[in-house]
This record gives sequence, C-alpha cells and structure tokens, in this order.
Amino acid sequence: MPRIALAPDVTALIGPFADKVENRSLLLDKFIFHKSWPVEEDERGRTVKWDDASRWSFMRLADNGGAVLRAEVIKLRRDAEGRNIEPDNRERKLAQAKIAEQLSQISAPGKDIAELRARHTRRFLTLFQNGQSDRGAFLIGKLEGRLAINLADGLIQNANICLDRLLGLPYIPGAAVKGACRHAALEELRQAKGEDRARLFRLVLKIFGATEADFTPPRKAGGGKKEKPAGDLHAYLDLTQPVDLKGAISFLPAWPTDTPQIVVDLTNVHTPAYYGGDKREKIAPGDLAGLAKEAPRPNPFPVVEAGAHFAFSLVLNGMDDDAALLAQAVTWLRTALTVRGLGAKTSAGYGWFSLDDAALQAVKAAAQADADATAKQAAEIAANTARAQAEAERLTAMSPEEREMDALLRLNTEAFALFAKTLAEKTEIQQRAFLRLLIQNKEKRERWKTWKKNKPEIAKIIEEVRSQLGAPALP
Repeated sequence: MPRIALAPDVTALIGPFADKVENRSLLLDKFIFHKSWPVEEDERGRTVKWDDASRWSFMRLADNGGAVLRAEVIKLRRDAEGRNIEPDNRERKLAQAKIAEQLSQISAPGKDIAELRARHTRRFLTLFQNGQSDRGAFLIGKLEGRLAINLADGLIQNANICLDRLLGLPYIPGAAVKGACRHAALEELRQAKGEDRARLFRLVLKIFGATEADFTPPRKAGGGKKEKPAGDLHAYLDLTQPVDLKGAISFLPAWPTDTPQIVVDLTNVHTPAYYGGDKREKIAPGDLAGLAKEAPRPNPFPVVEAGAHFAFSLVLNGMDDDAALLAQAVTWLRTALTVRGLGAKTSAGYGWFSLDDAALQAVKAAAQADADATAKQAAEIAANTARAQAEAERLTAMSPEEREMDALLRLNTEAFALFAKTLAEKTEIQQRAFLRLLIQNKEKRERWKTWKKNKPEIAKIIEEVRSQLGAPALP
C-alpha cells in the first residue's frame, strides 16, 4: 500500500500519511501527492498509478474534507461489490478506498489557532491605527461569495490556496490586493476623457507606480501565434514617456479578523476526451447523451467559504505623503472588492466582498476588548509578582525557626495533627517552632489542651520532645 515517503522517525511522529499534521500549510507544501504518484506494482508485477491521490490530498485541506473523502470511500467500496466488475477493477477500487480512508483521518486544526490568528489581526489593526492614523487606512470586507485565491500556484495546476505558513489559515497577499485595486483604477481610466483622463492617469502612476514594460506596444509572436498584447499603459503614451516609478501606496496582506472556513469546491471537465487530445468529434454543450459517455470527472480545489471577514490595509510609504493619494486608493479598493472581485473565478461570483461600517466597528470593539483583556492579564501578573516578591522579602527577614512556624500555620487541622504525631522525627528547628507555636498562638494552645484531654498518645509524644529539648513547659 503506497504512502508518503517519510523517514521512520518522522513517520512515527506524524503518521504514514501525515494524518497527525494539523497545519494545513504544512500539508499543502510538503504532503500533497503528485497527480501520478504514488506508483507501485500490483501482485502481478504491473505498474499501478493512483490518479486520485492528488485530489484526495487537496480535499483534506478543507474543514469538510474528511466527510467528502469518507463519502468517496463508501462509493468505491460499493462499486467494488458490483456484479459485473472485473477482478482487477475490484482490487484497484478496494485499494483506493484504503488510501482515501487513511487520508480522511486528518487531524482538524484547533479552533484556538483560528482565534489566535484573528486576535493577531485585530492587534495589528490597533497598532496600525495608532501608529499610522494619518498615513494609513483599512477596510473590513465580508466575503459574500467563496474565495479562490492563488489557484494557479503550487504543485497541482488550478488547485492551490494561499495559506499562512505558521498557522495554516487563509490570507490574501498584498500583491493580489494591489492587482485588483489597479485593475479597478485602469477600468475607470479607460472610460475617462479629456482632463479627467489626464488627472486619473497621474494618480495611477503615483499610487501604483510603473515600469517601462507597462508601456510596450503589441508584439508579434513567432510560429503563427497571436500577437502579444500591449502593456497596460501603452494607450496613454500621449500623456507621458515610459518611466520606472515606485508607487506611493503599500498594499499589505489581508488577514482574517474571524475564523474563516476552508471547504471543498468542484469544477468539471465536461469533455475530457476532447481536451485530452481526441478532437475527432466535439460534443455539443447540450448533448447530454454525449456528455454522459464522456464521464465528466469533478476536480476539487480548496476555497474560503463565504462569510469570512478580512482586513485590507493601505499605507503611504514615503514616496509621496499626499493624503489625497491614500483617499483615492481607498476608493479604488472599495470598487475592486465590491464590484470587480478578488482572486480567481470572479466572473462566476467568487471573491467579491461587501464593506460594512458595522463590521469595522465590531473589529475595533473586539480589538479594544483584546487590549483590555491583555492589560488585565498583565496587571494580574504584575500583582502576583509583587505579592511573591513581598512574600520572599518577608520570609528572608525571618529567622529559620520563624519560617517553620509560618509554614506550620498554613497546615490544615489534619496535617497539623499528623505533624504532631511525627514530631520526634522532625529537625530540632521544626520541633522548637512547633512547641513555640503551642505557647504563642491561641488556636494552637486550644488544640494542645484538646490533645491532652482526648488524645493522650499525641500529648505524650509532644511532652517527650519538649523534655529532650529542655524547652519551657506548655500551658
């Protein structure tokens, strides 16, 4: 049975299929099966490729991945019990079911990890607002459709996601935020005319910067291919010369302010034979019988579920301190998030946000609550430290006998009686402290009188010790 190739000590720590790993970023970067791997030989020496391994690996990144995989296990085992199935197919499906079942047993990340990430984000926003109040701005966006971010990167094409390396939670890179914002700005620029066109172009250059490549003309490609498109700013050469310029706004990564969910989403290749190279007969989209023969195969990919909140932060980076640039960047970012969307598949409704002042105020209130809780905890730690220090100073000022008396006063009734029964086995300092306490402390004097009356065996031990020490008589 194939498994992820691991050293024996690592296998013992995380499991043969990395099933004990809770960090989804670690799973994504290190423990994703390649499309045609693992490869093994069956009992007859034939090479077997497990083509489902990669999609199963991606399924288990999601919160509902285990349930989806277990459903596949049930289907595979049911198919293996079919009447007309060939023995080879039965063996293959049962073996696949074993792998899928093992992969479904992934350890779910703890909710405290997601809450820690949210607290970190809220803390950052507090520091950001306090330190950059006149140079920065942030928005809170609520995800209204699923977010597919960073799909084109990673080991498997069009099946990736952007996850924090430490906590394994989704975030949106600053480059993606800047790109979406820039596209919104260019769209407004394309529709502008006259002086408004020139004004917006200057703002685009100042806010986002540019390289000479942005001004390149259309380029013809060899081999009969279509010409390469012109740079984004080529149409505006009448307003400027090609220039390399750094933008005045830094777009920071967008981090979640709550506990986002990652779920399994699906896309279908409806005509796999056609796209696989067999183009002799192209099946029409409405030909359901033809599509059924093609056996469409769902391809899973992880996405962030709708409802998550992300904090988008922008800051003037020193290239230009004009507050109007920051205000314009915020305006374009609002358009990008609420109209154009962010990430992949935006035309299908993915990656668009709503901006809600109530959500912004809720984050600020939560950040203040976090700060208050942290301050309270710090005050408690400081008070405990002060008490411990005062106690240490008090004990240091005592004589050894006084310290033993202090310790005896902390004992409950049963422990004090047990100490008395074993008084002969104690050190001389402990014995003298005990006898001194019976004389000086009112409660212990009464305890001594009770022992003399009702516990003569204890009183006898105490008197023998007192006599050996030559201590004063007890009351």
